[in-house]
Amino acid sequence: MLKKIIKFGITGGLGTITNLLLFFVFADTLHINPTIVSFFCFLIACTQNYCINHLWTFRFENKDVPLSFKLWGKFILGSLVGFAINLSILTVLLNIYQSWPLKVIPQGIGILAGMIFNFIFSNFFIFKKEKSNEPEN
Repeated sequence: MLKKIIKFGITGGLGTITNLLLFFVFADTLHINPTIVSFFCFLIACTQNYCINHLWTFRFENKDVPLSFKLWGKFILGSLVGFAINLSILTVLLNIYQSWPLKVIPQGIGILAGMIFNFIFSNFFIFKKEKSNEPEN
């Protein structure tokens, strides 16, 4: 389980980098509405995370299951709760302290807050290992 959590964390870290880079470019540099940008960044990073989690983090649970729109859809729906946590924290922090030098800071805080939920949901509902008579590797 620890190995899986570490892989999930690395995958999430890559998604976070993707999210924050895109957010910085569109919200801080181009001054597009942070809420709209956050959703766009969520979709891109979430799709990236689904692919990496499916092919690497939860590989043994999915060794006979190809990437699919059905699982991607489940992953997106499950990740929406993490996104809601992210967006709530982003909104609260932007309202409390309206003069953030970079809006990417509260975005990063929001992403971290949703990570625990996302791992639990992914591990137990999206990429759960199907019960079989085969021994685990």
